[in-house]
Amino acid sequence: MSASTLSFQALDTLFFRESRPFEAIGGSELSSLFPPPPRTLMGAVRTAIGDALGADWNLFGDAKENYTLPDGRKLYDLIGYGDKLGGLSLHGIWLTLNGERLYPAPLFLLQHGEEYKRLKIGEAKKGASNNLGNTRLPELPDKVASGQPLENTWLTAAGLDAVLCGNVPTKDQIYSAGQLFEREPRLGIARNNDTRTAIDGLLYQSEHVRPKNDLTIEADISGLPDNFGITRKMVRLGAEGRLAGIQSKPSCSHPASPQPDTNSRGLILMLMSTAHLKQRWLPDGFNEQPEIQNGITVWRGVVEGIALTLHSAVIGKAQREGGWNMAIRAPRPAESLVPAGSAYYCTVDNGNHAEAIAALHGKQIGSDQNLGRGIIFCGLWQQNEFNLSGEQQ
Repeated sequence: MSASTLSFQALDTLFFRESRPFEAIGGSELSSLFPPPPRTLMGAVRTAIGDALGADWNLFGDAKENYTLPDGRKLYDLIGYGDKLGGLSLHGIWLTLNGERLYPAPLFLLQHGEEYKRLKIGEAKKGASNNLGNTRLPELPDKVASGQPLENTWLTAAGLDAVLCGNVPTKDQIYSAGQLFEREPRLGIARNNDTRTAIDGLLYQSEHVRPKNDLTIEADISGLPDNFGITRKMVRLGAEGRLAGIQSKPSCSHPASPQPDTNSRGLILMLMSTAHLKQRWLPDGFNEQPEIQNGITVWRGVVEGIALTLHSAVIGKAQREGGWNMAIRAPRPAESLVPAGSAYYCTVDNGNHAEAIAALHGKQIGSDQNLGRGIIFCGLWQQNEFNLSGEQQ
């Protein structure tokens, strides 16, 4: 088995339908997720592997674990079936523009006029408790009255590196959704497959995504068969079986972890992919029951062997994912996921920031890690964003 990066390029529009069923949209438009959900992309990869190795899908569907490929290997061991992925594991889905990989912008970044700013974590205010207790909340930086969060925005590697080091990206290091892809409404009507005629009164509207010509989707995957060769060069990707080109390419390394300095007072754990967390918003490894430190609510936990204290977080709207389970021919239950770009502000209990960064940068939190969920990068929480007045420094 070997690790590789697979690149997908749309030949037309793509459609990765949101979790709502058509009958629930009440005449509104059914939106498309983008980038694609990991199960959808892995389905295309598994199909490409089986096709390249000469799989007979009808026989595989009947025999499953006992089906043997022409070369003697068991396809089930290579790609699994249903929710089991066999030897495959996904390590992230990324957008790439003109060959340059892009990363989700952390949600603590704001656009203020022509400038970019970072939220800071304010001082807990007595008598201003919320449903989590007397917590520290994100607030606008000094002398900034308003700002627009950088939602649906991506950064170049250089831009992300600046953010990880406690700075802000430049304008040419930021790409909005509109710069990368367009959304196109489509009108359709239900069809009777037996008579090949339209069914009266069953109109629907969906939203497709049309990526820019130089935009591709990359997937870092381990466990690909050693002699896996892409023979068809095209796969059906997403709903409606839209076509996309597929090719292997050299693996891409992520931005290096930052080096802490005297201004570093803590870490920001930034989600680079959606996370499936057992405790809703709180990373696995943290105690759901908060503690009170000097009258302020915090959470204590251990992640990858590093003891952390969580002071605050910037979390986006839950991303809902459902889909179709082809193994049992039924819809998947919709899941609420913590979106990429969310950030957790932590201090390291033993004060060794370099050790913590080395242990945490590029690791994963939460469930479904073989689907590439919960990838975290470590950024520096600098002193000018860190207000611990009234507490022992």
